[in-house]
Amino acid sequence: MKPHRVAGIAALALLASVPVAADPIRAGDIVVEQAWARATAPAAKTGAAYLTIRNAGTQPDRIASMAAPVAGHVMAHQTKQEGDVLRMHEAGPLALPPGGALDMKPGGTHVMLMDLKGGLKPGQEFPLTVTFEKAGAVQVPVKVGKPGAMGPE
Repeated sequence: MKPHRVAGIAALALLASVPVAADPIRAGDIVVEQAWARATAPAAKTGAAYLTIRNAGTQPDRIASMAAPVAGHVMAHQTKQEGDVLRMHEAGPLALPPGGALDMKPGGTHVMLMDLKGGLKPGQEFPLTVTFEKAGAVQVPVKVGKPGAMGPE
């Protein structure tokens, strides 16, 4: 095989191994991107997912509900420091002001997956349906990364 052809094949193999961020998902003026979750133990009953939601419009909106087939119940949670302890609480309705963004990430606001129907495995993908009061429902693919991951892989 010619050297330039071997180099081309090697470059293609390298590109194939690089993760590619999923295209943003749109619902009207709402843009959802960077959806990911951490792997859990096989018997885990809870997990977490993270994503970024942007409101590119001129009207406020908010998340009305969320659902995923991997969990019996899905809700937004916030992690807050209370004294020396970090505690999670249900976040309630999450508002998206015009031109604003909601960055769900570890240690802050996140999607809590309750009553998991099996653990989340690295490489697995599942749909998360986010329903907005004005923009309607959007289905977002969530890619599961390694346990303890701090961002999408």
